[in-house]
Amino acid sequence: MLTDFLALTNDIIQAIIVIFGTAVVLYNLPYLRENRVSRTYSLLLGAVVIVFLTELLVSRVQLVGSAENWLTFKWLGITFVPAIQFHFSDALLVTTGSRSRRRRAIEFVTYLISFVCFLLVIFTDLIVNTIVETPNAFHLQASGGFYLFAAYFWTVSVASIYNVLRSYQRSITRTTRRRIGTILLVIMAAPLSVFPYLALSQTSMERISAWAWLLLILGNLTVGLMFSQLTSNIVYLGAVSSNRVVRVKLLKFMARVPMTASIVLLVYVLTIQAGSFLGLDATTAAAATTVGTVMLVEWAIHAYKQQIERVLAFNNEPDVRRIQELSERLITRQDMSQFLSSLLAAGCDVLRAPVAFVASISGGEVEMEALVSSAERDGIDGHPFLLAELPDPTILIEQESDDLMRWENFWIRPLYTRNDDVLVGVLGIAINEDAPYSEVEEIIVERIAQQATSALEDQVLQQNVFAAVEGLLPALTALQKLRGAATFSGAVLLEDSAATEESNAVSPILNSPRYTKMVKDALDHLWGGPKLTESPLLDLEIVQDEAEDHDGNVVQGLKEILKKAIERQRPEGEQSLTRTEWLLYNILDLRFVKGNKVREVTPRLVMSDSDFYRKQRVAIENVARAIAEMEEELLVSEQ
Repeated sequence: MLTDFLALTNDIIQAIIVIFGTAVVLYNLPYLRENRVSRTYSLLLGAVVIVFLTELLVSRVQLVGSAENWLTFKWLGITFVPAIQFHFSDALLVTTGSRSRRRRAIEFVTYLISFVCFLLVIFTDLIVNTIVETPNAFHLQASGGFYLFAAYFWTVSVASIYNVLRSYQRSITRTTRRRIGTILLVIMAAPLSVFPYLALSQTSMERISAWAWLLLILGNLTVGLMFSQLTSNIVYLGAVSSNRVVRVKLLKFMARVPMTASIVLLVYVLTIQAGSFLGLDATTAAAATTVGTVMLVEWAIHAYKQQIERVLAFNNEPDVRRIQELSERLITRQDMSQFLSSLLAAGCDVLRAPVAFVASISGGEVEMEALVSSAERDGIDGHPFLLAELPDPTILIEQESDDLMRWENFWIRPLYTRNDDVLVGVLGIAINEDAPYSEVEEIIVERIAQQATSALEDQVLQQNVFAAVEGLLPALTALQKLRGAATFSGAVLLEDSAATEESNAVSPILNSPRYTKMVKDALDHLWGGPKLTESPLLDLEIVQDEAEDHDGNVVQGLKEILKKAIERQRPEGEQSLTRTEWLLYNILDLRFVKGNKVREVTPRLVMSDSDFYRKQRVAIENVARAIAEMEEELLVSEQ
């Protein structure tokens, strides 16, 4: 029948709203601690999801008693929506710089009233009472107190509109006014979608009319559109990252998670409704089509990723494209070692040499990059020579020649860069006494040397790029924070500068030329030692403030501040020992927090000792900068 089809359509729309609402909450989870707007919006979506989910479940229950339990639970979302929405509107106002103790008091009162209303629904019949058994639309019938609840519900909802209107009026930039203006237009999505209209019905109906189902479908579609507008505008508010990054991350997540789930749900429902086909029962057919749909959707996203990104204008800026091209062409240390090993292996085969190696030279230090040898003595550890036995790099520099020189049983070929004649490494090939090299073989040695030089030179350039990027990251992060703050008021830029000057005036430690060295010493003795217990950093205000939470123990307070500063270096997502963006955090975590020795850390991070110390210096500077920011934030908050 038509009404059954419309009821099914409405269920599918509600299920999609549940899926997308849950996905937005999951997307916001990493930002809940720092972003009050995201936190309150996620609470609001959670309450709406509870209402829509319970309506879906109630339409499928077999027993009236079970339906009543689910309908009671549904009121958890209904009763708390007005309080959460007022809280959300206050968070918007706070973002624009307007703080009010009166609004905070109203928030507390609204949450208390919502909690009391939910208790009344559970334990009394004052708000709703008996269940009305309407097909596909079970609901609780309204009691006398329902109208008082409705008055509270809409009064608080209208008050939240007023708060959003004030947020709009306080916004400075055109972009922010446009976004909050859109939020103002669709802010009533939650109250309109969860208010129990059917509770006003005093009689049981045999069936809801087709016109009523059409109205419900239209209402749910409108609510879904309103929530999509809310999400697409709220996600930018308070975000540290640029708008481009936020947009890309959100749309990619939505395409991967809720869109895939919605398509799978739609296929599953249609398969179940279509009944058996090809001689299979509905359950088997649904399982097969569900698995096939997941595979096809994921394949389509993967196969047409670039086309989709072009259509949605993802990462279309020239600067971003250049960075992406750089990441795609990145050569890791392991890639470099594999290339050089293949190059040496091919050379050994042609030259009939039993052993060959390439070592890099940086800052007067020699480091083995690749070594190949015959099968019976494979590996560096079992080889008759050590790195320390290589010629002194200064001898090679003084030679200022790329001619072969003999060293023990090897021909040594210095490797100089092509443009500035800087020594970047040495090539060593074992001498074959039985068959001296011919002119052709000497040409092959020269080709090996040229390719090895090019690889080492590229590695040096790449490391310089990494060092520059790592040095820029803290400054870029600070700039993004200022950009986000200045979205609502350009005066924040001036206030932040003034606060920094004042905090520096009362925190001479931050201006000390030995400040970074103080941080390094404290980190070295993080697990105990005089450099921690006697550190000048103990006098910082944040350390004194943290010590109050540890029975006045300032040493423990300094430990906690150091750990918090380290955590500020932690990238988003799951920790990885191989990804570049995790390198600095991993160095701090493994070396200082977990107390591992350098010789234990470098193999895990696949890096040399010299490279480790360079990166560790950058990481410690970032920690020092984070502590200074924390000190300044505390001093500003106390003004």
